[in-house]
Amino acid sequence: MQNRKKGAYWRLFLCLVSIFPASAQAETACPARQLDETARVRYVHDGDTLHLEDGRKVRLIGINAPELARDDMPGQAFAAEARDALKAAIASHDNRVGLVYGADRHDRYKRTLAHLFTPDGDNLQARLLLQGMAAAIAHPPNLAYTECYSRQEKSARCQGAGIWSDPEQVITKAADLDAESSGFHLVTGKVEHISQTREGIWIFMSELLLGVRSEDMANFDLSELLSLRGEQLTARGWLHPGSPAQAKNKFLKERTVKHYMRIRHPSAIEIYQQSHNTNC
Repeated sequence: MQNRKKGAYWRLFLCLVSIFPASAQAETACPARQLDETARVRYVHDGDTLHLEDGRKVRLIGINAPELARDDMPGQAFAAEARDALKAAIASHDNRVGLVYGADRHDRYKRTLAHLFTPDGDNLQARLLLQGMAAAIAHPPNLAYTECYSRQEKSARCQGAGIWSDPEQVITKAADLDAESSGFHLVTGKVEHISQTREGIWIFMSELLLGVRSEDMANFDLSELLSLRGEQLTARGWLHPGSPAQAKNKFLKERTVKHYMRIRHPSAIEIYQQSHNTNC
């Protein structure tokens, strides 16, 4: 029974973006049942990060906005627009916001992790996703709005809003990854090999290795993962150079892996044909 539930959960996220019509998504605002705190914002850093008046730095859960220019790196498309959209939404309510914390309240950078709301209950992550100002991403155990955020992103994709106005600029082919590729990416490629070890499941896509570590396997259905060989996938997450030491096995030793991406939740992997379904 438990495996069947996991399988159903996995399949939900593989096809989620193709089964909800845009009209239904637009009606879903991902509302909060209850706010944990209200606060005042001092300034907005970018489309997914801000600073409160009391000095706390808040990272918005469930989304990733384009990066602004920094350290001689050019800004990504719509980075300034995402920052300005978040800034305008907050300013329109006298810089006051409501916070709903994640199960994990802080990340490794000591930032506060929260869902952000206007005083009248508008979910600002959902708003940014609907405007195409960010991509959805799930970080266990902070999964409260994962399905809802996926629907908001789907609506933006169907409308070609924001970053989705040119999908080829958003989605990178695994074979095109190079030494300069870093940070958050959506990467597409064909699954060439899948390996299972005590440390997890390792999915090889051209120059990219996807890793589902053993501590994250409770979120997945093993048989579904092992059946992905030969599929064209789109994976989303943060790129890291090379491959982790625990992934070294005979197959990988015979190949050069330029990048590694940790996969922590089924919503981070989509079968390519489904993820780009134009029947909105």
